[in-house]
Amino acid sequence: MKFAIWGFQSDKEIAKHVAEIIDKLISGGHEVYILDSFSDLLQLNHPKVNSIPENRIPTDVDFIISIGGDGTLLSAAQAVMRTPIPILGINLGSLGFLTSLERDWRSEFENILNGHYHIEDRMVLNCRLEFPDGSEETLWALNDVVIERAEVFSLLPLEVRVGDKLLNHYLADGLIISTPTGSTAYALSAGGPIIDPSLEAILITPISPHTLSVRPVVLTGEENIHINLSPEADHARLHVDGKDSRVIDPSIKIRIRPSSYRIQLVVLPNNTFYEKLRKKLHWGRRSS
Repeated sequence: MKFAIWGFQSDKEIAKHVAEIIDKLISGGHEVYILDSFSDLLQLNHPKVNSIPENRIPTDVDFIISIGGDGTLLSAAQAVMRTPIPILGINLGSLGFLTSLERDWRSEFENILNGHYHIEDRMVLNCRLEFPDGSEETLWALNDVVIERAEVFSLLPLEVRVGDKLLNHYLADGLIISTPTGSTAYALSAGGPIIDPSLEAILITPISPHTLSVRPVVLTGEENIHINLSPEADHARLHVDGKDSRVIDPSIKIRIRPSSYRIQLVVLPNNTFYEKLRKKLHWGRRSS
């Protein structure tokens, strides 16, 4: 099998885990690639490991192994958005909702190599920006698209339409449009509901809305969402999966809809979404 190792941070702990993973894969007769920038950070010089740029991942790779936290896995998802390569996340960060393995990954990793896993397809959002000159730019999000105010002391006025129907005129610090996967990310901290990632749905969560009666809304995963900044907004910032950021203004039209792309995550049979909720959010534990 072929594996590509993906990461962006380096310390003694990460270097130790990467070295162990490489040794296990090489000794098992597998072919190993590693992101070139990650290899440089680790000062890796292994004769049997091939360094590759992030835009040149071989299409016949069987798995991408993301080493870090959810942010690292999200960046790997961007790299394979058009290529259905499953991602196996090893959490060396803090929360790790998207990852399947933790720091004690060794026994479960062996099970995965022996075929004891399944693949979950995760919904992706297509975010299209339409510019005044007629040009367009398309972005994709596994977690969320966030539109937030650019000025610290001003609220952001937004008009949101679902298809051709007006949903609301929002006045808030911003707006989070997320997939079910992203419902446990920024949207959760902004008061949004948790959505089973197997559902096809789009969640719209206002960030600190000016009117307290404005609440998160869950839409079917078939809707086209049109967002316009009001002229008095001047400009705002748009973020995709917390990484791809840009300044937008009222002349730019934003359309968000479900994408035909899917991200494949490697999942262990005994580590379900509900198990993660109980473990990561400490449900059922008494405070001392």
